[in-house]
Amino acid sequence: MNHITVAYQGQLRQHITYPDSPQTVFTDGPAIAGGLPGNPSPVELLASSFAACAFTIMTLRAESLGADFSGCTVEVADKEVSMKEFRIKKLALKFNLKPSFNAEVRQAVESAVTDMCIVGRSLHPDLVQTFEFKYQ
Repeated sequence: MNHITVAYQGQLRQHITYPDSPQTVFTDGPAIAGGLPGNPSPVELLASSFAACAFTIMTLRAESLGADFSGCTVEVADKEVSMKEFRIKKLALKFNLKPSFNAEVRQAVESAVTDMCIVGRSLHPDLVQTFEFKYQ
């Protein structure tokens, strides 16, 4: 079995490599802790992974109903981190979707976020997850 590998580069920078993929990712710790600028923090990587996972399952649901999901976007609209507790307290996702989606597609994609997103369902239950769905 191949493994994801994280290698420390110094100054709180991590180099992440993935099996069977030429893509690599770098993360940086926060500047206030001595990290370098330029790459997402591990918290930002987690937040973007959550958004990407939710969007992937939403796309699958929409396309299974014949809806074209291209052009839709999702933003990590807010994140709250408690340095006192060393945990993410809140992640807010804002979905920008097509106004042409009918009620069936809207219900399917909105429920997919809470019912089928593996990343979101795996996060700590105390983490507040909020979702805004804009059809415009």
